[in-house]
Amino acid sequence: MRGVALTDALIGTFVSADDIQANRCFLYHLIGNGTGQWRVPVGGMGILVNELHRVATLHGVQIKLQSKVAALESCPSGVRIETESGQTYVARDLLFAAAPQHLARLRGLAIPDSLEGSQLKINMLVSRLPRLKSGVDPRLGFAGTFHLNESYSQLEAAYRSARSGELPRTLPLEMYCHTLTDPTILSAALVSRGFHSLTLFGLHTPAQLFDDDPVRTKELAKESAFASLNQYLLDPIESVLAPCGDGSLAIEVKSPLDLEADISLPRGNIFHCDLDFPFLNDEVEPTDKPLWGTETDDPHIFSQARELVAAAVSVELLAITQPWLY
Repeated sequence: MRGVALTDALIGTFVSADDIQANRCFLYHLIGNGTGQWRVPVGGMGILVNELHRVATLHGVQIKLQSKVAALESCPSGVRIETESGQTYVARDLLFAAAPQHLARLRGLAIPDSLEGSQLKINMLVSRLPRLKSGVDPRLGFAGTFHLNESYSQLEAAYRSARSGELPRTLPLEMYCHTLTDPTILSAALVSRGFHSLTLFGLHTPAQLFDDDPVRTKELAKESAFASLNQYLLDPIESVLAPCGDGSLAIEVKSPLDLEADISLPRGNIFHCDLDFPFLNDEVEPTDKPLWGTETDDPHIFSQARELVAAAVSVELLAITQPWLY
């Protein structure tokens, strides 16, 4: 029971179960909507982004893609932004929806330290749900969070292995089947044929394990995850993976280094930075000006650096690169 509860305290956070960061991570995972309830957007994240795009453009927002920011600085008018293509934009205020480390880098400031990311993410499309050795109906077994090798002792053993520089032999995993909650994530044609999406997270796979040989280590991590999962399946997961149009299998694997390269999450940290408790300390003096948690040392620059932003961006990146998933 301790291990099942600790999953929400450790996913994406490379610490021992006794570390204060595990307490904070647990809290952030379980305070959604004031009840801890998690929700799924009907139709998947693609529908959510399309609706955001519709409302934004309806109100005159201009969206420009492929404009990677190279630098930003304060100016008399507010904030000046330069892109790698040489374009310049000036605005009164800037909301920076990315990691504070990335913001500091663009401003030429010292980059703050934080915990590195520690999760393996595997997205899969399966032609049918695999049968379980326990005999439980797969539609019931995969309906909630599917925990594998996540007892307290297994989690701590995996942490010690990763701390010593070794990929855990028995990888702790959690898995979700979003299509059992909302089948509209997939096309009606795939749903009628019994297809489902599976999302698997591997714990205690910190970025440091992938530094020396990112490609090979990611393959080893995937093999370790599948071996851990297949202990409980009557049908090996490889046997139910759906084929893509080019003959490859519908599977996508992301390491912490991939998230850093793709969307600038520092060392793949899905929380952007170390989590704090979501309230002011008693030592903080009250001020006339309300604090929203987005302020920076520049009155015109605001930073949104919390897990929800990172998670939304991460999910949408996968939705764009693998449209079959969403």
